[in-house]
Order: sequence, then structure tokens, then C-alpha cells
Amino acid sequence: MLALLRRMGRAEMRWKSRALNLDAQVGNYDAVFGAYPGLVLVWDDGGIILGAEAEFGLPRVFGSPAALASMMRFSEPGRVKDLAMRILSGLADLDTVSDQTRPPTLRTLLVALRKSGEAFSTSIILPGGKIIEADGRVAGQQIVLWLQDASIRGEDEREAISRFEITRLTAEVQPVAFVEMMSRSPHPVWRLSSTRKINWANPVYIRAVGGKNLEDVVERQLHLDAMAQSEAMSVLETGNPTRSVRPIITGSGQRMAMRIDLFPVSGGVAGIAMDSSEAETLKRMLDRHLAAHEAWLGKTGEAVISFSPDKLLRSFNPAFMNLFKLDASWLHSGPNHAALLDRLRETEQLPHQSDYRQWKAKELALYTDWPSEVPEETWGLPNGNLYRVVRMRDAEGGISILFSDITDKMTLKSKLGTLINVQRATLDKLTEGIAVFGTDGRLRLHNSAFATLWNLAEEDLKGNPRFSDIIDMCLPLYHDLTFWNELKARATDPNPDVRRQKEDEITCSDKRVMHWLSRPLPDGATLIAWDDITASRRTERALRERAEALEEADRMKSEFVGHVSYQLRTPLTTIAGYSDFLQNGGAGELSDKQSEYVFAIQSASEDLAKAIDDILDIAAIDADKLDLELGDVDIFALLDHSLDYVATKADDTRVTLDLVCDPEIGLVRADETRLKQVVYNLLANALRFTKPGGLIELGAERSAADGVRLWVRDTGVGIPLDRQAAVFESFESSRGGVGLGLTLVQRIIERHGGWVELDSIEGQGTHVSVYLPREADPEGANPELFAVVEN
Repeated sequence: MLALLRRMGRAEMRWKSRALNLDAQVGNYDAVFGAYPGLVLVWDDGGIILGAEAEFGLPRVFGSPAALASMMRFSEPGRVKDLAMRILSGLADLDTVSDQTRPPTLRTLLVALRKSGEAFSTSIILPGGKIIEADGRVAGQQIVLWLQDASIRGEDEREAISRFEITRLTAEVQPVAFVEMMSRSPHPVWRLSSTRKINWANPVYIRAVGGKNLEDVVERQLHLDAMAQSEAMSVLETGNPTRSVRPIITGSGQRMAMRIDLFPVSGGVAGIAMDSSEAETLKRMLDRHLAAHEAWLGKTGEAVISFSPDKLLRSFNPAFMNLFKLDASWLHSGPNHAALLDRLRETEQLPHQSDYRQWKAKELALYTDWPSEVPEETWGLPNGNLYRVVRMRDAEGGISILFSDITDKMTLKSKLGTLINVQRATLDKLTEGIAVFGTDGRLRLHNSAFATLWNLAEEDLKGNPRFSDIIDMCLPLYHDLTFWNELKARATDPNPDVRRQKEDEITCSDKRVMHWLSRPLPDGATLIAWDDITASRRTERALRERAEALEEADRMKSEFVGHVSYQLRTPLTTIAGYSDFLQNGGAGELSDKQSEYVFAIQSASEDLAKAIDDILDIAAIDADKLDLELGDVDIFALLDHSLDYVATKADDTRVTLDLVCDPEIGLVRADETRLKQVVYNLLANALRFTKPGGLIELGAERSAADGVRLWVRDTGVGIPLDRQAAVFESFESSRGGVGLGLTLVQRIIERHGGWVELDSIEGQGTHVSVYLPREADPEGANPELFAVVEN
């Protein structure tokens, strides 16, 4: 037992000795680490946690107090036990020194060290321009990170700690100028850490997000909107700044368009937001203006092309491409001004130039030497086309050129000039005076006849005198000032009721009669024409007097004939009575010779009586005293009865009579007695001129408009062509006789509202047609006898 206790005592002494040695060794190591001018972070199990929260775990920290004070300048506020993690978070995303395009950050290097054991040595650039050297190694199952601030090498530890403390207190009490400037910025400004957490913001940002103060914003992490964090992540991942314009609803509830710029800074992301509502409004207005301008250029018929200040083709419209027949793909390739001029010259679409090189240099010199005034030009192309060219310069120094094809315009202008000259020459040949006045009341155009009619000198009409001046010159020939003022109003008053066409006559003081006409023209001008009709009025007056004299003579003739005819009735009645008395044996039995003589006397008295009746009827019609006794007339019965009436005479002359009429032809409203007289006259006239063995046809048929056509056709001697026009005149006959039969036929038919036609060939016969309406003209009938007739 004793031996066991002695052995245990000796073992205890050995372990105590070893423990003392180890404590001394650890003390020595601590002294060594304490003398190291930096920090050493050790992870025993390689447990670097880099998740969504970018945590670094809890490594053991070794190093001098001065190094710890130096590193704590970059740590975020937090708990003491999280000191290592806070330091790493402050340094992990700062820029490093490397020859790579995008140097890896400390965070990236630590991830690679943990995953694949890749050792690294790098220098972290501090905001003040100083650097921290970082080295990472794998030591067995441990991961070790050495951080050394080069600024404390060789410096006394107390002095370094004191300097860092003073710097920290100074930074807390007196912000740097940059922070002060950002704090007073009128735009929201904020900063995010590498973990996309807000760690600073100015007062404008605090008000924009509705925060109480900076601590409230940092604690609640109040972002402008949901996109701010995702955009910050993009900046952190790519290292490229972002810019976006979008509507933001501020803490006061106001909706406004803001331009948000996020850009990388050492250790995180900075952002600035500016109110772009007005800019966005102006941009939209500018976009609409440009769209409207482009649409206008696309639809206008004028060819427009625009060059930038560096002489490159900037834009063109379809009219330009069509005018010069240029390839669209070539134009879209963006040729310069000189190349375009060369292409136009190759296609002969430039005016001919004796020195093309000098002309081209002058054109291109406009970009640098724009004169105070650039007049329009007219290009005459070899193919005969004429282009109007207008050059314009914009505020940037670019040049736009407008081309107008004025070939047709100039051609029309030339033709118009020729037409005006022809019109002037034509007007000067007219005997009528022509004057054209514009809407301003000035004389635009006149001919020499106008000046002659009004005794005006050509000097008086030069310079487009006013209407009032011409009135003063014309007053001596016509003194009615009211007339002139009304005529002036027709030329100057825009009222269409005043400007309507009108014509009338005036008598001048020199006894001349003037016919005038006022007519509005399509362009708003007014034409006034004057014609001296003195001679025609005299002739008209003479003709009127002659016509009145002839009418009076004809009236006297009609009265004389009617009076004589009436006076002949008494002796004619006596002759007819005694001839009938003798023919009937009142004075004894007559011999055949005597009976033949008495029959001749009877026939002559009948013919004379009929001629007198015709004369009296014509006289009554001429005096408008013959009224129609209208009634229902059966056409077939009328013709049949008339044919029977002349059948005896036809038998005596051995002439065949033929009736061509439908018995159901119907009725017409007419004077039956007068129609019988018409038919009888036509048949008697046909019998008189038809030789024995001839044919007379009497017929009727319905005509257009439900009227009736009556006709008498014979195979007689006919009427000579030169006499046919006169057979309807009174006392005219183609073969002798009184010549009243056809005249009376025409007058009676016209009284009914119809008309008569004659067709005759000498030696072959005559065809007379009578057209009657279904209802006679009521104006020539007794009103009480007129009525509508129904079938």
C-alpha cells in the first residue's frame, strides 16, 4: 500500500511539474501573441458559417490590445461576445489589392480557405487609404487568420490605443465633412453594409421612409421599397452601379417618381434618390413631341434629312427616300454628308457644278461656319426637275435639310402666266367692259373696253385702285351714289346674300344704256361686266313698234274679214234659199240642164257658207272668244258618222273610203262639234285632191299618255315640199282655194291641248295626223262643263 502511495505521489509530482511547464509555455505563447502587432483568429474545427446572414462563427481571438483597438474601428456595434464576428463583418467586403479585374474580398477568400484549404495573403484597403494585411492558413484541423494593421508597426502599444480612442471619440463628436455634406443633402442618401443592412441615412431619407430617427431606421431597417435590397445585392455581386426610375410612396403618403442610384463603396453600398417627377413629366412630353414629330415627318410630302454635328446621317423620312430613289439599307447604315452628296452626284440628282469639289467643300463648311442668314435655294437637276432646298441648324450643331419637289408647281405657274396673258388678250378683244375686284375692294383685272365705256385713262387704273376711287371717276356719267355703294358692297361684303349674282340696266347722263352684271368668283373676287346696249335697245324698240303695228294691222284685217263675212251671210242665205226653191220645183219643173245649173249654185253657196263659217271661227279663236263645249266623245262613233257624211261625195268622185279604228277605242273629253268639224275638213281636203280611183283612209288609235291619234291618209296629188310649211297659215293653199281648212284644224286641235302633223310626198299623197289628249285643256272650255272622265 505504502509503495502504491509513493508511486502515486511521484506521478502527481511529475504531472504538477508538467502542468507548471505547460503553464509557463502557454504564458510564453500568450506573451508572444500579445507582442504580435495584429490579431490572430483561430477556428478549431474550421467552422466558418457563411449562410444567408453571413455569420462568421465564434473564433478564438489572440493579439495585442493595440491591434484589437485598431480592428475595432471597422466593427459594427454589438455584443462583446460577438466581437470577432463584428470585426470580420466590417472588413470582409472592403476592397483588396490584386492584379485581377475584380479582386476577391476577405469574405470570398475565407470561403475558399474553408472549402478547399486554399491559403491566401492579401491587403485590405481601409477607407482612409491605409491597409490591413490578411493571411489565411490551415493548421491541422484548425483554420487561422492573421490580421495586421501596418499603421501600428513599431508604435508603442499605449500610444496606439490612445490614438485609436481619440480618433473614435473625434469621429463620434465631430463627423467628417463628407458625412456632414451628405446629412445636409436635399436628396435621400443612405448606406448599406455588405450584409445589405442600413447602417447610416441622412434626415431626408429618414423622413422619406417615415422613420423617427436614424436609430429607428437602423433598428427597423426601413428601405425605400421592396426593390432596394435586391438592387443592393446586384451591386454587391457585380460591383456595378445601378440606376432605376420608379414611383415611390413616401412616409407622408405622397406618390412621386424617383431616380434611385446605387453604387458600391468600400464595405457596402451607398444610395441616393432624387425626385424626378418633373424630369419624368418633361421626358414624357419630349417623347410625345418626338413621336409626333416623327409621325409628322413620316406623313409629310416634304423630304427631310438630318445630320448630327459630326456630319453623320441622323434621320430621314420616307419622302426623302422616295424623292431621291435611295436604298433604305444604305441610308440606315448611317453614311456621312459627304458620302450622300457623292451618291446623289453619281445618280445625277444634284445640280450641275463646274467645280464639284469646291461646291461640296462649301456645303460641308456649314457645320463649322454657319452664316447669319442662309437663303433658300432652287436646284435644277439634269432631268429637268426643280427642288426647293431649305437648310436649318439645330442647337447641337447638326444640320437638317428640307427638299420640296416644285417641278409641277413651277410648270403650273408658267402655264398660269401664259393663261393669264391669253386671258388678258382675250378680254381686250371683248366689246364688253370687264373689271375684277378683290375682297379688299381693289381692282385686280380689267380690259380696255372697261376704260373706254367709262371714259377712263389707263393711267387712272394702274396700281390697283380702290373701288371708291373708281366710283369717283365714274360719277360724271352716272350720278346715283346709292347704286355705286350697293355695287361696291357686292365686291367687298363677305355675306353670300349680298354677293349673289345680279344684273340690271342703267341709263347714263350721255343717254347711253348700260347693261351690267355682277358675279362672284370662286376665289372670293367679284367680276363686274358692262355692255353698251344703246343700239340694241333702239333696235328692240323699233321692232316692238313694228310688231305692234303688224298686230294692229292683223287685228284690223281680222275684223274686216269677219265683218265682210258676216255681211255676206244675208245675200248668201237668199241665194241658197232660192236655189233650193228652184231645185225643189217651186217655180215649175226644171229641165236637166237647168237642174244641173241650180245644183252648181247650191254647191257653190254651201262652199261659200262653209268658208265664211271657217273665217268666223278663226276670227273667234284669234280673239280668244271660242269656248269649247266639252263632253264625252265616242271616237269610233265620231269617225263612223263623219265617214257617212262624205260618202255621197266620195261616190260621185269614185274615191274609196276606208275606216281603221277599234270600235272599243273609248271616250275622250272634247268638243264633239269641233272634232266633227276637224274630221270633216280633213276628209273634204283629201277628197278635193284625190283623183278618181284613189283611196282615203280615216283611222284612230290610242297614243302615249292615254291620248288619241286621229289620221286621214290619201293617195292624192300631195303637197310640194316648199309649200308644206305654209299650208297651216290662213288663206294659204297649195292647190288654190281659200286655204282655211287645215288652218282651222290646227287652231281647234291646239285649243284642245293637242297638235297636228303633216307628212306629204308630191304625186303620192298626204298623211295628216291629229294628236288629242284624253282630257282637253280646261282653260279653253267652259269650266262648268269640265269633269274627269273614267273609262
